[in-house]
Amino acid sequence: MSDDLTNSQVALLCAIEEHDPSRSTRDEQSDLERLIAREYVKPKRDHSHSAFELTAKGVAFLGERGAGLNEA
Repeated sequence: MSDDLTNSQVALLCAIEEHDPSRSTRDEQSDLERLIAREYVKPKRDHSHSAFELTAKGVAFLGERGAGLNEA
């Protein structure tokens, strides 16, 4: 993948299932918006556990980096 993500964006991507947007800092909100715009993350319809989930692109990106969920 050629998209350049910052370390904080990658960390957010790894922890997206536990991310609470109501507690986001301005920087985290900006990172989240970028991840959504670049189609790494999408809002969940069912907010049973988290408001966001990885897309196939997000899963592939983490797989290429050798990172799993909850790892940065």
